[in-house]
Amino acid sequence: MKWTYSIKNKLTASVALFALCLLVLFSNYIDRDHTQNVKNAISTLYEDRLIAEGYILKMTGIVYQIKETLNSDSDDLPVNNTVNILLLNFKELNNAYLKTKFTEAEKNKADQLLNTMQKFESGNFPENKLKTADSALVLLNELSAIQLDESKQIMDNAEALYSEGKISSQFVFAIIIIILVVIQALVFTSNSLIPNQKTNSLHLN
Repeated sequence: MKWTYSIKNKLTASVALFALCLLVLFSNYIDRDHTQNVKNAISTLYEDRLIAEGYILKMTGIVYQIKETLNSDSDDLPVNNTVNILLLNFKELNNAYLKTKFTEAEKNKADQLLNTMQKFESGNFPENKLKTADSALVLLNELSAIQLDESKQIMDNAEALYSEGKISSQFVFAIIIIILVVIQALVFTSNSLIPNQKTNSLHLN
């Protein structure tokens, strides 16, 4: 009945090989999925955080220019013209900034910033406009802090995804090694079942 045991070994080996193929495919799928997730995290970091931070820095620079202009000793008309030009530049940057992805807290701060900057149009005295500029700078600083926090969270998520993918790959690799050992054991077992054929050394004359 050794032939029945041999068939059983072959069937087990076939199942093991099939499982091995599935694990290889599964491992490849996991690696691609985690790689794509990490790429998405990096893309989000660049498009929705670094670019947004660039807009915030430029808007902050414009508000500082507005403050410097208001503190100058020039006549009112040139000052107003310069401030209006700076406000137009600020609005252009702000419109681009509003197209980036916002969290709820960021959206609230962005709305407050927009309302604050609109006060320049109704402010009649330089002192009022200076207070408005100071308020805008505070909000811009808070928006910048949000960008930093969100960027840190994105990087933490990316590191977690990388670690998860590494652990998954190691686990699958360990299972593959076990299956290979099982297959090797089945091969040796099958070889041991093959009867040794001895040649007849006696010759009839």
